[in-house]
Amino acid sequence: MNPFAEIEVTPLFSRDGMQSQGKSVRIADEESAAGWKELGVVSPNYLLVHNSRVKEVVDQIAERSRIGSWTGRKLFFDGKRFIYSVVSETIQAEVIPGDLVAFGLIAYNSYDGSRALSVGAYAEHLVCSNGMTSETYFARFIFRHHRGNMSWDEETEKAFLAVMSGSRAKLTRFAGTLKKLHGKNLQLDDLKLIRREYLKQLNVSSWGRVLDRYLLHERHSAFGLLDACTRIFWHDEKESYTDYLNNSYATDGMIQYADTMPTEGRTS
Repeated sequence: MNPFAEIEVTPLFSRDGMQSQGKSVRIADEESAAGWKELGVVSPNYLLVHNSRVKEVVDQIAERSRIGSWTGRKLFFDGKRFIYSVVSETIQAEVIPGDLVAFGLIAYNSYDGSRALSVGAYAEHLVCSNGMTSETYFARFIFRHHRGNMSWDEETEKAFLAVMSGSRAKLTRFAGTLKKLHGKNLQLDDLKLIRREYLKQLNVSSWGRVLDRYLLHERHSAFGLLDACTRIFWHDEKESYTDYLNNSYATDGMIQYADTMPTEGRTS
C-alpha cells in the first residue's frame, strides 16, 4: 500500500442516524471497489498527520543539522503504522578499533491512533547495517495529536533541539555500552539469565530465530547476541511493526544487562 496515498477523516453514524463522537480514517486504495479502505476509528480530538508530513519533518531536521549527507534506511507502512529513518555516517563512534556505529533519525506515525507521532535518534552498526532503536536511551520528541493551531516550523525546531543536541556525545556513550557487551563472552548460564530477565517478552519463535543467528553467524558475546537480535528484527524480508517493537525491546534489554556488568577496571 502506498504510504503517501490520500487520507480522509469521515464522521460515523449509528443506525438511528445519531452521529458518533469517533471518526473513521480512510486511505485511498485503487484495489478497493469503493476506492477507499478504512484504517480505524479515532477520537474527534485526534490530529491526523499525513505520512508525507512526517517524512518532511525528518528531512528538515537532517538538513537543519548541517552535518553532511544523510542516507535513507527505512520506509515502512503496514496500512496503519508508518516508520521512516535516515542515517549519517558523519557522526560516528567507535565500539572497538575498526568497529563503528553511526547516528540516525527515525520517525513513527499512525493513522489509527496506535502510535503517537514522534521523531527520535537511533544507532546503526555500520559493519552489518543493523539498526538499534531504543525506547529509553536515545532522545525522542513526541508531537501531541490534538487539534489546534500547531506551528509545524516551531514543532520541527523543538524536535531538532531535542534530538540533535549532544548527539555525538550520546552516540559515544552508547558505543561505550556496546564495548562492554562486546567484552562479555556468554556462557550457557548467561544466556539463561538474559532470556529470563532481559529478553523474556520475545516469543518463542522470535527467540529461536535470534539464537539460530547467534549460534551460527555471530561472535558469542553479549554484543553478538544484540547483533543477532537486530539482524533478525531490522532486516526481516517480511517485516512487520512487531519487528520494530522487538528491535527496541531487545536493544533496551541488552543495555539494561550491560548496566549490571562491572565497569572497566573494576570487578564485582
